[in-house]
Amino acid sequence: MTAALTFRLLGQGIAYSASPAMMAAAFDALDLPHRYVLTDVPAADVPATVAALRAPDAGGANVTVPHKAAVASQMDELSAVAREVDAVNTVVREGGRLIGHNTDFPATVEAIERLRPGGVRQALLLGAGGVSRAVQLALRKVGAEGITVLRRSDGSMARLAHEIAAADLLINATPVGTGADETIVPAELLRPDLAVLDLVYRPSPTRLVREAHAVGAPAEAGGAILLGQAWRSLELWLGVEAPVAAMRAALDAELGGSSGG
Repeated sequence: MTAALTFRLLGQGIAYSASPAMMAAAFDALDLPHRYVLTDVPAADVPATVAALRAPDAGGANVTVPHKAAVASQMDELSAVAREVDAVNTVVREGGRLIGHNTDFPATVEAIERLRPGGVRQALLLGAGGVSRAVQLALRKVGAEGITVLRRSDGSMARLAHEIAAADLLINATPVGTGADETIVPAELLRPDLAVLDLVYRPSPTRLVREAHAVGAPAEAGGAILLGQAWRSLELWLGVEAPVAAMRAALDAELGGSSGG
């Protein structure tokens, strides 16, 4: 009989997460007794929380904002991608050792290729956290000719109207719009030849995606990336093929529509 393991999502203010529904569906489909729980962690408690993942009943963890870089510093080993972006979103326990991975990267590559199958000339990326670093690596992977990053923290977002004029791909890697009908991008700046990827997934579609669709632009919210990083995390933890269809159905039900939104 398989021993029950506890998998966690580490972050702050994460009650909105759709990950528990996806992972519960996956464990059910695989007939496993495991559970997946949200763990809201203050920054000061990250080291102790990560240390607890070494326990025999700990299955592993996902990591979301704002702890991806902090968790990376607590790992015994990092995958090549996690090391390059200095951000971990998946923790795998191997005995008493913790291995940090980043499954945001391949999931984001897939999303970019869906939205810009002909390639990216100039990308405009909003936000500079742990997810942003994985996005930048994904953009380099798909051969983006130029990448401009605007941050809310340093005032560079004031250049949004200027920078967006030259872009053919806009990516929102800020949390603006999460659980709210808000957007960081004024609708009048959107246009049909500007593809839009909003990493926010709740609500789905987000206001940014709805307004992009309204002007005829290819756009999607972050549900597909959430699914893509989740099934990859599951396979790293369990070493089996993930039940992607069951996970997608659970995510769509959680979001009230299409995870590609």
